[in-house]
Amino acid sequence: MMNDRVTLQQRGAGKDALGQPIESWPDIATVWADVLFQSGAEVMRAGADTAIVKCSIRIRARADVDTGARVLFKAKVYDVKSALPDSRDSAFMFLVCESTS
Repeated sequence: MMNDRVTLQQRGAGKDALGQPIESWPDIATVWADVLFQSGAEVMRAGADTAIVKCSIRIRARADVDTGARVLFKAKVYDVKSALPDSRDSAFMFLVCESTS
């Protein structure tokens, strides 16, 4: 069931007035998704000083989303680590994402 709204972004290429590269993240699209997080116990077992939140996001298949993209969900940024086709239904894909806090 896709009941979450996420915004997909791709790194933009731009330069400031002095010709220096600037980082921008223009929106690709806002889509319906199913966002699944690891349980709290799995995250705590990682034992890292920095909290890394991992999630799987299922969306309709798109050709413009890859590992250079990121996802905005509930005011938090998640980097796309992998974009995988759904083996049961080719109309969908999974984004394996993580965020460091």
